[in-house]
Amino acid sequence: MMDVGRLCIKIAGRNAGSYCVIVDKVDDNFVLIDGNVKRKKCNIRHLEPLDKVLDIRKGASTSAVHEAMKKENIDIVTVKSKVKKAEKPVRQRKKKVAEPAKEKPKKK
Repeated sequence: MMDVGRLCIKIAGRNAGSYCVIVDKVDDNFVLIDGNVKRKKCNIRHLEPLDKVLDIRKGASTSAVHEAMKKENIDIVTVKSKVKKAEKPVRQRKKKVAEPAKEKPKKK
């Protein structure tokens, strides 16, 4: 049932309700998914398989999966990745100002 190219709906997790396609089978419980979700390993219990099977090869790229989804008239939602470190604003630290040394009273 869970073979390469199977169109599924994610039913659990952050992307619940999104369409995804099985790209590779990892083992009996896990598959690699892609499509309207980030490409990642997913438990098969978190997927609801549909009747459609897309024509893709094992380990197909994200662009190949999107092309196969377009042929089946499935809306494609682009998934934004996290912000890279170089794009984050750098927090400026306050510089310490050196205070002048106080004179010690002389002992008599």
